[in-house]
Amino acid sequence: MQHAHWFAKIWAFEKVLNLLPLFSNRTKAKLKLFKSPYFGKPFHVSSQLLMTHTEQRWHVDLVRDRYQYLNLSYEQAEKVHMFEQDKDIYSDKHYFTAWEEWDFEATAFQDILNEEQFATYNAVLNETIQRYEKGLIEQDNQDLRESAFYEDLYNYYQQHFVPDFFMGPFLGLIWLPVDTTKIDFLRAEYKYFLNDSKKELLTSHFRHNRRFKPNQLKGSLLRHKVACIFPDYHSFKHRMDEPTKATSQYLKAKILQLPEETENLVNRKFNELREFMEANFTKHYGDIRGWHIAVGHFSQEEEREHRVMSLLLLDRKGYGC
Repeated sequence: MQHAHWFAKIWAFEKVLNLLPLFSNRTKAKLKLFKSPYFGKPFHVSSQLLMTHTEQRWHVDLVRDRYQYLNLSYEQAEKVHMFEQDKDIYSDKHYFTAWEEWDFEATAFQDILNEEQFATYNAVLNETIQRYEKGLIEQDNQDLRESAFYEDLYNYYQQHFVPDFFMGPFLGLIWLPVDTTKIDFLRAEYKYFLNDSKKELLTSHFRHNRRFKPNQLKGSLLRHKVACIFPDYHSFKHRMDEPTKATSQYLKAKILQLPEETENLVNRKFNELREFMEANFTKHYGDIRGWHIAVGHFSQEEEREHRVMSLLLLDRKGYGC
């Protein structure tokens, strides 16, 4: 009788060892597993193990239901469940685009499924991708207003807003007391910022949209060209490294006060810009009521800093964009 009792324990212990690969490290740590009775020490299988195994089967069964059209075996569904856990690992920095997730899934499923199952899966996947691509095209056709809005804005900046700042000699003269080496350095850093921003814009667009949103791409590139002909100091400021910040602070302290003639020109031009922005929005999007249209949308101090430093960064050739 005693031998039968220990034999039953040995059988249970071996069953637990077979199940261990199914559990997380945290669950394994909770299991009170001791040496085999052959060494004279008892062992205990906690209710946590039985509960976790039940949950595991429940998750695997859900996978089988979700992919019912593939008729997965339990072992296949178990592997799909493990794949989904990898796919859904949380990160606040890294994520899949739709196509990247589909590529990852197809790569994993090619190893899990047999040839017939994978052909069925691939057909369904291709239908899903085609629906997604069709949706992107439809969205892009609705974005025609945005590209038209930025095209008019770019033309206004190029033809009306910026040229007046180069009409008289005073705009260049106000920087004479300032260290020109530091100005050149800041402008070089802004040029790097423009190049980096454009590369980010392009890689992000094609990573998420491939070739299915040309209108959105056109609007984004026009928005970038605006930042070339009239510098976007506010965005630049938030991407500066420490040496660039120090240079910017030094120059800002030197030039925050503009000559009266320049001050009047700047105020007039930005008031005209605000009026154009409101008219342009109404032209492309309809009634402006219910929307908040603002140029800069900063505090008074931030607005002044943005204007003065943007003027400092002005380049007659628009940074070659």
